[in-house]
Amino acid sequence: MCFRYCGIRDPSWAELYHFVNFLNIQLRDCEKSVFCDPTLVGDLLQGFRTFAVRFMIQMSRDFATRSLSDNNLGVKDASRPEEDDLAPFQIRRRWELSPHPYIFFNRDRNSMTFLGFLLNEKGDLLDPGTNTILEPKLMEPTLRGQLKHQGVNFDVNYEKRDRMACIKSLCSVMGIKYLHDPDPTYELTTDNVEKILAIHMRFRCGIPVIIMGETGCGKTRLIRFMCELQAGPDGPKNLLLMKVHGGTSFAEIEKKVEDAEKLAFFNEKIKVDTVLFFDEANTTDAIDLIKEIMVDRRVNGRAINPELTRLHFIAACNPYRK
Repeated sequence: MCFRYCGIRDPSWAELYHFVNFLNIQLRDCEKSVFCDPTLVGDLLQGFRTFAVRFMIQMSRDFATRSLSDNNLGVKDASRPEEDDLAPFQIRRRWELSPHPYIFFNRDRNSMTFLGFLLNEKGDLLDPGTNTILEPKLMEPTLRGQLKHQGVNFDVNYEKRDRMACIKSLCSVMGIKYLHDPDPTYELTTDNVEKILAIHMRFRCGIPVIIMGETGCGKTRLIRFMCELQAGPDGPKNLLLMKVHGGTSFAEIEKKVEDAEKLAFFNEKIKVDTVLFFDEANTTDAIDLIKEIMVDRRVNGRAINPELTRLHFIAACNPYRK
């Protein structure tokens, strides 16, 4: 059953685990939500639970699918062995080139936030840029009308929303009580909003977060904006940045994790997430230690305090060059 619905032709066990874990958490939230209970809202939202579950499966596929190339796909060129060496590290799909309509359960695990949905009267999903149909009949027209009566507007082009509307969506999903703009100079596009929420959902579901992009494309500033928003106005420090390079040692990484644990111990008491961000993680020979930290939550065999559930790790990588 998992192989059938995960959307990956030859999945690894890690991908299956992330798919099942993400879907499991979404389904648990679905069961608790009054909006997905047919006995309570069956007449008001006909078929909404079925639609939500169907969409959660699609979201789980998106979150479980790796962005790097799979060298089992395609045909190898035996005359160019160097191409085969780099093939697994090439970007297979880029975030900006694919649509990302999402249904997020908010931090209260009951209400929901719709993001990226642009539907016509027939329930077809439209591309915000071109208005071309991406998926026909994504939603029944009856359900679309009922949701619209409940305040869900599918006629709004999310690419043209104002800044505070974007921040409100972030605060709702992330459970931030105080609506504020931590950095007015940051360009908060809908694409960046979706990236921040995708990172947050991976945190929530225990999926490692690795960002790949060119130097200077805005990776660090995106993470800083997310952390400052989550900390709140005049909030505590909750981001540790480690600029990794070729000379970064195992001991330096271990010391940084210890610093992050101390900071997270304080922030845990006030319910604030703490993030340790490894920038340019793939430039050091100690990359295996970073993997151990992010995937196994261990440092040289020592388990990171399991009570620090709000301590998260992010790694940023530069694309490999031929």
